[in-house]
Amino acid sequence: METKYANFSDGRYEALNRVELEIPILCPHCGVSNNPINRIQGHNGYSNTYIAFFSHTCTACNITFFTIQSFIKTNDKYAKKAIMLAVSPSSHNRKFEERIETFSPRFVSSYNQAFSAEQSGNLDLAGMGYRAAEEILIKDFALKIIENGSPEKREEIAKLNLNNTIGKYFKDDQALLVSTDVVRINGNDYAHWDRSDDFDTDSHLQEQKAYLEIFINIVNTRLMIINPPVSREKH
Repeated sequence: METKYANFSDGRYEALNRVELEIPILCPHCGVSNNPINRIQGHNGYSNTYIAFFSHTCTACNITFFTIQSFIKTNDKYAKKAIMLAVSPSSHNRKFEERIETFSPRFVSSYNQAFSAEQSGNLDLAGMGYRAAEEILIKDFALKIIENGSPEKREEIAKLNLNNTIGKYFKDDQALLVSTDVVRINGNDYAHWDRSDDFDTDSHLQEQKAYLEIFINIVNTRLMIINPPVSREKH
């Protein structure tokens, strides 16, 4: 789980006056960038450590999560930067547009399994998981939108590997071809046994997610066009 620091001060307690709390970058409930209202709920001092229990109310979703923070004492002074020992809840699922959730529920489930792996620091599993989620969405797109749900095409699509599916259905659409290929290739790198020793798992994962987001947005846009809330009146 990626974290950042948030300023906090409570003059009632020496150890908590003008300190920085370690908190998740994203709200564990809604997944929005985290800038919560922080409140101390309990505390206790030990010989060389100060432990405090905090509530954090997200300003986006207005739901509270909780952390336990520790402050180490050195030379009779407590550290001003806390170490987050625990957070509850420890992870969250991404909320997608309702039309995406209805169109491909298995994609949403697979994506959130990869998302959970990423939050737990298991980046290899996350990279492979995002690739697997992409394949589900690509094949749903190919079958339900391009082939109009044709039962005859379902078995054919099922037999295609991801590379061939992309080549067959997206070769004439540059946005679809590029966005899905980047996710596929980056996802493959997480599964390779002989990858480079300087492979940057984090930066590749963020790149992979960015291009997957492009594809998700294309699918969502296409679904909006296919199913508009209003239509032109016939004259």
